[in-house]
Amino acid sequence: MIVLKDKKDIKFAPDNFLGNFKWESHGQYDSLDFVNTDVKVLSVQFTKVGDKTYIAFPNLEWIIVRQHGYDNVNINECEKRGIGVVTTKPFAQSTADWINSYITNNDKIALIGNGSIGSKVKSNNITVMKRKHSLNFEEYDTLIVSVQPEENKHLINNDILSKFKGKLISVSRSTVIDNEALLKNIDNISHAYVDTLDENLREDLLATGKVTYTKHTAFSHGFSYENNDKYFSELEEHIMDCLSDTVSKPILSRQERVLF
Repeated sequence: MIVLKDKKDIKFAPDNFLGNFKWESHGQYDSLDFVNTDVKVLSVQFTKVGDKTYIAFPNLEWIIVRQHGYDNVNINECEKRGIGVVTTKPFAQSTADWINSYITNNDKIALIGNGSIGSKVKSNNITVMKRKHSLNFEEYDTLIVSVQPEENKHLINNDILSKFKGKLISVSRSTVIDNEALLKNIDNISHAYVDTLDENLREDLLATGKVTYTKHTAFSHGFSYENNDKYFSELEEHIMDCLSDTVSKPILSRQERVLF
């Protein structure tokens, strides 16, 4: 049994989606006040996965997150329960296109985070930064940030922003940027294009006129769920891999439960 939460995308699924497999679609805020022991795979987009989910699906084996981040899923609790976690990364190209719309081939770019999104950023002059202390930020006029939030809280802090002068572009979660450090060094920033912006000092930053906040919409740049066969075929493939336990490179591997 397969359950997919968040209907924003699933309502556009083709008629042959998942073939003869039994599956249900629920809205983000639909109640899970029931128990279904048959559910093996749960897929969510932005819905938080907590105790209600584990109670509703006691035999859950896999959680598929239909986005790049997975901070809406408690990894520690999944590990305790032997539940595997995988992300589909469906918005890599559209998010990279959003970044590309703010850069030119004349920009001297320092790129932090060269994963599925960062690797698709197109420019003639990009330096990929592997460690934050390996780069002289004074040599660059554009800083692009595309890292996971896990273990990267306030990665972009005063140490970096006090040395860098130029354009800042971020598609990372809001916790990656230290807003206090950004405000302190705002004179160094020609303009900041930030897709998610922490509430702390948000209004102060926006009041400078040097911060464009797009409210987590970069992923939708030129992207549509409707008639998107590639999106649903890739999601179906991820689900089939979970059902057959052939997932490659999961965020968290599934463990067999041992019952005593």
